[in-house]
Amino acid sequence: MNMDESYIRRITNFLEEKINDTNSARTLAVQILRGAKEGLEINGISFENWFEDRFKYQFVWLDKDDYSKALVRALWLAPVFAGTDFGSSRQRDMAQVWTDTSRGFLGEIAVSKFLKEKFGIETALDTRRGELTEFLPTDIVKVRFPHEDWRNPHMKISIKTTKFNGRWLDVPGAQIEHSDIFILVKIGILRHHFLAFLKAISFLKDKLFPKAKNLGELNDAMAEELWDEIPQFDPIPAYIAGYLNKNELNLPIHQLICRKKGRTKIRITVTQGIGIFSRETLRNHPRIRELDPDGALRIEIEPIIDSLTTPHFLAHSGGLKWGEENWRRLIERL
Repeated sequence: MNMDESYIRRITNFLEEKINDTNSARTLAVQILRGAKEGLEINGISFENWFEDRFKYQFVWLDKDDYSKALVRALWLAPVFAGTDFGSSRQRDMAQVWTDTSRGFLGEIAVSKFLKEKFGIETALDTRRGELTEFLPTDIVKVRFPHEDWRNPHMKISIKTTKFNGRWLDVPGAQIEHSDIFILVKIGILRHHFLAFLKAISFLKDKLFPKAKNLGELNDAMAEELWDEIPQFDPIPAYIAGYLNKNELNLPIHQLICRKKGRTKIRITVTQGIGIFSRETLRNHPRIRELDPDGALRIEIEPIIDSLTTPHFLAHSGGLKWGEENWRRLIERL
């Protein structure tokens, strides 16, 4: 057995505490290990150190109620966002906006659960309707420490969510100027989760299937077969990968790891780094000038941005602060 397979089994066994299907647990285990390795989280430390002190310590389960909250909050905001990508004119289907936005809310709910479970701190998230720019500064609008009243936090905290195999904290546009702390959450959502949720709340059996039978699209046998084929809803794993304090960074580019890539279409690939990445800041960086003195090569952020056109504040997950001591430092300032 190779080392990666041993690691995957450890993570799979942990996830199987709540996920009934072994294949699903293994799929997520492969994803989380890939993201951790590519994000340099397991770099200079042992797998055991990462697994026990980072992954498991900064891990929460999101249940059906959490998913319901995320969907309702996202549905409330989806019409306001009007299907436009932030920083782009591309229009998206409102259902896609709904599910994409719900993933972000799951990340925020995960941070709230983590702070409550580990430190007894309650947080209130911002779910108001309004212009998108109103939500740039902070996702946490109120905090309550044990035996204290609710109050405003002393810092502006932005929570970003990615998939389990993600390696980047990605903050597009001008949000870097508005927030102090950036937290990255990796969510283990599989393709069947939304459909499994519709099954779990009986929408399929009580609403859609009866309608389909009336229309002649399903008979009883087909409905039963379809019902059995749809997976059960399992709790959603959430890994709070870590955080960054903007004021502790040497901006615009705090750290950069890049290389030339390609044989015919040669380009510069940024594989890890921390900072405000734009065409200007990257072209002026000594490492980029060394690789491309003429400034002729295309610059990409692997694997999320094929061609950098607008500024992004980016940080690979291995560059984030993690562990109990760092979280307590953050809480002292919260």
